[in-house]
Amino acid sequence: MRRLTTAAVVAATAVALAACSNGSPTPAATTPATSASTSATTSATSSAPSATTSTTTGRTIAITVTGSAVTPAPAQVGLPVGQTLTLVVTSDHDDQLHAHGFEVEEDIKAGVPATIALTGKDPGVYEVELHHPALTLLTVAVR
Repeated sequence: MRRLTTAAVVAATAVALAACSNGSPTPAATTPATSASTSATTSATSSAPSATTSTTTGRTIAITVTGSAVTPAPAQVGLPVGQTLTLVVTSDHDDQLHAHGFEVEEDIKAGVPATIALTGKDPGVYEVELHHPALTLLTVAVR
């Protein structure tokens, strides 16, 4: 039953991602994450003190986009159901951020940090991306 549920979540994510990625699947849409890889990725992301901070109310990740370079490099971040992940995104160009699975679309202005709060509601792996150019900022694994 759990495998069937996981397969359904992966299939639904693939359909949602196809709408924004011009039909080309992304690794987040085609590869189910294991808890071991999620833990390893989360630990790697958390070790960058300048990009990630944790508090008792949640975690904040600062992301910088310069041209087509994303810092820190896109990774998968774990998020427990009911918890909030705050992204502070600064880009060198105007763009639009889209957080799949969170129903969030936010205009990003060049040089102006945008703060986006993502609260994990439904388990799954969701992509957070910019549209112009198409850049994956990170994937969020809600568990």
